[in-house]
Amino acid sequence: MADRKQLNLLKKDVDAWNQWREENPDIVPDLSGADLANSDLNVANFTGARLKNANLVMTNLCGADLRGADLREANLVGARMIGVDLVKADLRGADLRTAEDLTEEQIAETRGNRKTHLPEGLEHPSNWSA
Repeated sequence: MADRKQLNLLKKDVDAWNQWREENPDIVPDLSGADLANSDLNVANFTGARLKNANLVMTNLCGADLRGADLREANLVGARMIGVDLVKADLRGADLRTAEDLTEEQIAETRGNRKTHLPEGLEHPSNWSA
């Protein structure tokens, strides 16, 4: 369950969110199950954040930092992904079917499995589990 204070801060102002992240590097943000559909989260810092089961449908994530984020079973259908850093992100079971601007290079260093849905034309990396 998402931390209500963290969720409210993020929804209010991405710049304030990023400032809070910078000031509190030891806190792991918990946005599990959060409904962030249609949000503008351009350049948001989600490093190591818990976003399991989050609704990120049609969300603008351009330039966001999702390194090491837990995106298991998150819904990223139609999310804008240009310039998103996904290194070591956990995408197991995530739905990225119509995510825009997602590249092979971005997903190559992620963790996923056969339940991870990728956009047409992208292949599951060989290092992903069955």
